[in-house]
Amino acid sequence: MKLPFLYLVVLLGLLFQGCGGQHVRQISVPLDGRTDYTSLIREILREHPQGEIRLEFDPGVYDFYPEEAEERFLRVSNNDNGTKRIAFPLDGMRRITICGNNTEFRFHGAIVPFYIANCEEVTLRGLTFDYDFPFVLEGRVIAQHPEIRGVDLKITSENPVRVVDGALHFSGYDWERTQGDNIVFDPETRAPYYNTARFLHPYWKGQLKAEMLGKDTVRLFGFLSPELPPVGSIFADKGPFRENRHYPGIVVHATRGLTIEQSVIHASGAMALICENSEEISLNGFDVRLREGSGRFISASADATHFVNCRGTIRFDGCLFENMLDDATNVHGTYLRVDSIRGGRLLTARFGHVQQQGFDFARKGDTLRLIDRISLRPLCTFVAEEARSLDDESWEIRSASELPDSLPELLAVENPCHMPAVEMRRCTVRNNRARSILISTPGRVVVEENYFSSMMAGVLIAGDANSWFESGSVRDVLIRNNTFVNFGTGGENPQSVLQISPEILTEGRGNDFRYHGRIVFTGNIVRTFDSQVIYALSVDRLEITGNHFIQSRDYPPIFDGLSYIDLQYCREVDISGNRFEGDRTVEISAVACDTVRLDPRQPGFAPAVVNKPNTFFYKQ
Repeated sequence: MKLPFLYLVVLLGLLFQGCGGQHVRQISVPLDGRTDYTSLIREILREHPQGEIRLEFDPGVYDFYPEEAEERFLRVSNNDNGTKRIAFPLDGMRRITICGNNTEFRFHGAIVPFYIANCEEVTLRGLTFDYDFPFVLEGRVIAQHPEIRGVDLKITSENPVRVVDGALHFSGYDWERTQGDNIVFDPETRAPYYNTARFLHPYWKGQLKAEMLGKDTVRLFGFLSPELPPVGSIFADKGPFRENRHYPGIVVHATRGLTIEQSVIHASGAMALICENSEEISLNGFDVRLREGSGRFISASADATHFVNCRGTIRFDGCLFENMLDDATNVHGTYLRVDSIRGGRLLTARFGHVQQQGFDFARKGDTLRLIDRISLRPLCTFVAEEARSLDDESWEIRSASELPDSLPELLAVENPCHMPAVEMRRCTVRNNRARSILISTPGRVVVEENYFSSMMAGVLIAGDANSWFESGSVRDVLIRNNTFVNFGTGGENPQSVLQISPEILTEGRGNDFRYHGRIVFTGNIVRTFDSQVIYALSVDRLEITGNHFIQSRDYPPIFDGLSYIDLQYCREVDISGNRFEGDRTVEISAVACDTVRLDPRQPGFAPAVVNKPNTFFYKQ
């Protein structure tokens, strides 16, 4: 009798063990021909509020509409807050896995695909996300009209369009918006046009006028850009600020253990993935990319991925991020502007940027830090005895101990408890507006064996308490064995392959404090056309070693004459073992740096440093 009982135990164990762990119930979601699967998913999730399930989807396309979706008011960092309808609301669940098998989720209208909050061990695997209509209008320029500063546009994104009171409106299943943020793409490279700032229409200075020429053809005129978009180019418009980030793809809040594997997002109406206050996130073969054969030029209308005040480790492996209208990733914390300190312990502060409002900044027991907004210098740390939001904009925080008496007038507070390590390996970033990656975290950062090619900077390491209010300083960054190609094509201002540019105002700079710690840039291949490749401000130790720099002749320089490497207020810099191929000499400028060790034997490098700082980066 013992042998059959043992077999029974094993059989039951296999039955209840899914890819989310033991005792997980497997639920098949068949493709049964219904036109909307929203209510079915809602019922399944309501029946299993604790999670412990694995949803298995058939091959094919599942449609989701907003009418039956759960409705919630969501506050989402760096996106637009508001009431959202959600196809997959996961809240307070453990060990939930959603598996696709050549499965596509097709979303219709104003709907957020996933909201994952207060969960543990969530896995999304083998899924493709797309929308019926994109949230970015795209059209091919078929004619120019210089006399009216206008162009004729053939709509290629299939969005319905109409003219209301002389303004162009574009729409989807249940939404409509007018024109706003715009950019021009090159059909040959499928990337933003070289020096695309020439074609930027500043809509906040004057709305374009529109006239319908046919069902999918429109004339736009009244361009305030220096040049009209070229015939054949793709004009893209995502609508005005505060209206164009309503529908992120995957929103993650206060969740531990998120894995996304072998999954694709073809379109989103904001960031494709946004994670707040979460920890241990792994992205393996997670792509934000164009749908092959769709004819579209835009994937996500904002960042591919974005992480705010997260913890643990964020891992990227083998991901492809292309044709977004913002960065591939941005990992940072949050600064709040301090309004007042009363009684030596009670601090009131508010969010500095409108799209941070409502963010869960701190909790009782967190160790917080005050900084000087002018110099970004840390002033003191304290434990929050109490932390509560007064409204979407303001916080009240009580320190467990007395705060210093003499503090600068302009202060910010940050939460360094919620700052992750980052590992990015074997990923590709290409053809997107803005930067490849932004890193602002003191956790260990490793970026290696990736391919980067974006319109602005390659790796941006910043920190600021006066504009976006994104903290914090890095301590240990390794950028190794990557390939960087043709950065800074945007044209609005110089962009470096490695851009270390904390927003420290001139009066806050000095040699007794460095905002960033150790940054190593080694073994990389850099092939780019413009004159400045590395810019570094306020770094304790910077190592630029063993890199192969190549002058690209794909485009003429936009900001010619800048120093190839520009160093300002750094303590120790080592530049050795590099080589340069091109018809210029690598010039290295150093201002207010303690030690710059420059190996004179590097091919193509000048043997000595000069004093020639880049005046485009903030005030000199």
